[in-house]
Amino acid sequence: MKTTMIKQPHQKSVPYTALIFLICALSGLYGCQGEMFNFDIEGASLEIIEKSGELTENEVWDGRIYITGTVVVPEGITLTIRSGAIVGFEPTDTPSELIVHGELYAEGSPDRMIVFGSLGKQRKSEQTPTEDPHTSTLATDPFSTQGQRNPSTETQKTTISDPPRAGDWAGIRIEATSPNSRLTYCRIQHATVGISTRTDAVQIESCLLSENNTGVLCENTNPTITRNEFNRNGIGSKLQGSASPEVEYNEFTANEYGISCEDDSRPRIQYNVLRANYQNAITCYSTASPEIVSNNITMNIGWAVYDGGRLRDNFIQGNKQIGPNITELAIGVQGDQYYGVEEVFEPRNSPVAEAGVPRENF
Repeated sequence: MKTTMIKQPHQKSVPYTALIFLICALSGLYGCQGEMFNFDIEGASLEIIEKSGELTENEVWDGRIYITGTVVVPEGITLTIRSGAIVGFEPTDTPSELIVHGELYAEGSPDRMIVFGSLGKQRKSEQTPTEDPHTSTLATDPFSTQGQRNPSTETQKTTISDPPRAGDWAGIRIEATSPNSRLTYCRIQHATVGISTRTDAVQIESCLLSENNTGVLCENTNPTITRNEFNRNGIGSKLQGSASPEVEYNEFTANEYGISCEDDSRPRIQYNVLRANYQNAITCYSTASPEIVSNNITMNIGWAVYDGGRLRDNFIQGNKQIGPNITELAIGVQGDQYYGVEEVFEPRNSPVAEAGVPRENF
C-alpha cells in the first residue's frame, strides 16, 4: 500500500501517519494551568519538519517540529523558535535531547506559547475479541458452513500510544560555550530535566515546567529564573555545586519537592509561592545555604524549609499537616514547620502580596 508523504524544501520527508500521530499526541499538551497558559492553535500549519543531528547553519523553527534523535546546536550557530511552535520528541531507548553550544532563542507569547514535549510511545497491540453469538456469522446465517471465517473472532492488530511521561526525552541542555540563550513563554514537559544550564548567560522567564523529573537544573551557574510556574515535577528546581542564581517571582506547586539546594549552592530565593508540594518546599543538602526572603510557603506536606538556609520576612503556614490556619512565628533554628535552619528573622503573620507570578504578565 502506498504511503502518502508530505515534503518540505530541504527537509526529510515525513510519513503521513507520523503527521497524524504528532497532531493527536500533542493534543495532550494544550491544557492550561489556570489563566496563565492559554494556547491558541487556530490557523497553525499541519505540515511538520523532521529533525535530528547537528545543525550546520542558523535555523528558524516554526509550526510542528518532529524530533527523532538528539539535535545539537554547535558553537557559532543560532536556533530561533517562533511563537506557537510545537516541538515533539519521539521517545527512544536512548532519550533524545536538544544540546545548545551556540545560541537558543525560544520566545513565545502569552497566547501562543512554544511547547516542548513527548509524543508518547507507539506500540503494536493484538486483540482477539470473544465470540458474540449476536454478531457471529454462524448465528445469523443458518446456511453458513463450519469452515467460514468469523470476523468477530479474528485477531486484530492496532497501533496504540502510551501516554507521555517524565523521562521520555532528556531535555534542553545549554552548555558552558553558549554566549547567550533565552526561553520565555515556553511549556516544557515530560523530560528527564526540562532545562539544564552550565552557563550564567541563560534567561528562563514566564515558562511552565510540568511533569518532568526535574524542571530546571543549575550546575555551578547563576542564570535568571523568574516568573515561571513549576508544577507536578519530581523536583521543581535543583541547584548544584556553587550555583547562586536569583530565583524570584515563581510558583512551585504540586511537585514532589519544590526547590533542592545541594553541595555549596547559595541561591537567593525571594518573592516565590511554594504551595502544596508533596515533600519539602525547600530542602538543603551538604553545606548549601540559600537566602530565603519574602516567600509564601504554605500547605506543603513536608517541611517548609529543611536542614539549612537563612529565613527573613517569610509567611509560613499550614505545612507538615499541622493545620491549614497555623502560622509559624518561631525565630529559632527549629520550629513546627521548619527544621535545622541557620537563622530566622522577622517571620510574617500575613502573606507577601508581591510573591508569585505577576498575573498581569500573562
